Amino acid sequence: MVPDEPPSVVDREEGELIRKAQAGDRSAYDQLVRRYQRQVYRWAYHVVRAHDLADEVTQDVFVRTYKAIERIDPERPFGAWLCRSAINIALNLLRKQQFRTQWAQDNRTEPTDFEKEAAQPDASLRRQRVLKKLEHAIDRLDPIYRTIILLRANEEMSYEEIAQALGISMGTVMSRLSRARQRLKAALGETIDDLRE
Repeated sequence: MVPDEPPSVVDREEGELIRKAQAGDRSAYDQLVRRYQRQVYRWAYHVVRAHDLADEVTQDVFVRTYKAIERIDPERPFGAWLCRSAINIALNLLRKQQFRTQWAQDNRTEPTDFEKEAAQPDASLRRQRVLKKLEHAIDRLDPIYRTIILLRANEEMSYEEIAQALGISMGTVMSRLSRARQRLKAALGETIDDLRE
């Protein structure tokens, strides 16, 4: 079973798996990896926005977690620890490789695509065009704002869960989320009204 979000309460079975892994039981650690592998990949992908880099971050998270297993508290939510680790490693990867600049060049949306769709009167195509613009605007946000928006909107995490996962206060979560929304609104302008139609 892969959880949809970092749990805010400790799963007893999970705590026992962590204790066994700390005692050297490799199969217990493998079970933890299977539980969270897809979720860690998704958290990483929200930041790096590229499959190969999300895979790299996911592998790195589990290698580092295995090396640090002795320091993990089995009485605390493991998912939140992994989420924080995935996001931190992903952000560091962006900084180290200056990925953001390269990503923007590789994933530039050609205006001709929008023009082709805009020429068709179908409302669903217009909506798709607007959603593409929204996705593009999200992708252009600074990684920390993009991560907050995607954890809230895609993962449906509460402010408390985001705060716990990122190791920041709930006030910081709300403030960053507000800034992210303002930046999206500024980037999209009146286009956002088309989403309501």
